[in-house]
Amino acid sequence: MRKVKFLLIVVLIATLSGGAFAQTKGIPVDIPGTGLNFFLYRYEEVAPHDKVNAIWANLSNSFAQWVEAGQDPLALSGKDVQIKTNSSGSVSIYIKEQFIVEVDQYHAKINKATTPQLAEKWAANLRKGVDKFVSINEPK
Repeated sequence: MRKVKFLLIVVLIATLSGGAFAQTKGIPVDIPGTGLNFFLYRYEEVAPHDKVNAIWANLSNSFAQWVEAGQDPLALSGKDVQIKTNSSGSVSIYIKEQFIVEVDQYHAKINKATTPQLAEKWAANLRKGVDKFVSINEPK
């Protein structure tokens, strides 16, 4: 009986160590120039710098369009942050028509949420960041 318990414990530890104890790391994705974090891009092994850089580029493009159009404080606000779900069910966040990021199952699972629920949280953070960006950068 003792050997069976020992084997069960060994099997349980081996099973759990494969996934449940995996350490996630994260890279904060901030809204340029605001000091506010949009979300934490999580990963387990290799840092996904290319994906994070693509999100920053999307954010920067959105803000650059506003700057190039004359920085009218009425032309950009947190209300321009949208959540869109396509026909395949993937959920993405946009500023106006500029794609920012797709909310994936991996992040939803880590955050104990569905992708639409997590999209709402990320969108709320981004709305605050857009409003702060505009208030910091509007012509005085």
